[in-house]
Amino acid sequence: MRTPPLASGPEGPRALRPLLDTVLDALRDGTRERGGPLPAGGPETVAARVRHAMGDVFPDEGDPEALRHLVRALAEGAADPADPLCAAHLHCPPLAVATAADLAASVLNPSLDSWDQAPAASELEELVTRSLANEVYVDVLRGAGNCATSHDGAAPESLVTTGGTESNQLALLLAREALGAGTRLICGANTHHSLPRAAWLLGLPDPVIV
Repeated sequence: MRTPPLASGPEGPRALRPLLDTVLDALRDGTRERGGPLPAGGPETVAARVRHAMGDVFPDEGDPEALRHLVRALAEGAADPADPLCAAHLHCPPLAVATAADLAASVLNPSLDSWDQAPAASELEELVTRSLANEVYVDVLRGAGNCATSHDGAAPESLVTTGGTESNQLALLLAREALGAGTRLICGANTHHSLPRAAWLLGLPDPVIV
């Protein structure tokens, strides 16, 4: 079986360009078919459309039109976070420039485990996270620039996670490592469920609910 073209490497942009045209056309067509913030027909209708577009999940031979059909079906059955009637949803509409940048990151696929897997991306990550930390600790760092330190002598740092749930778990993990296993979380009764679950997962005492 012939290996599909790679997105990276010298020939990557040439291989990607027609695929991007396919995706953009399918997004346009699917959005037009949806005709509003949510797909019509409810869950059963959407599920039927997706099953029809998908066909055999593991076919013996690939369908050259699969990308077009699936992207169109996804767009037609999507909730549009850019529509004012979807404003209450948790997910927000992505900026076009952010989506384009995400494409570049996907093509380069840097692994930030070590410098040799992501030379430039490692430096970019450090610059961005340090700047974010300086924004949060602006009172501590006022007038001191990127080389500033906090009251305990340590330079502030930050870490970008995949979302709020992971951030909550990481915050409690750092608190446990800094303050000990007896650290107790205090949170409101309406707090996100990820906080008490993270406390349980990390072996911390039951939270104090106020």
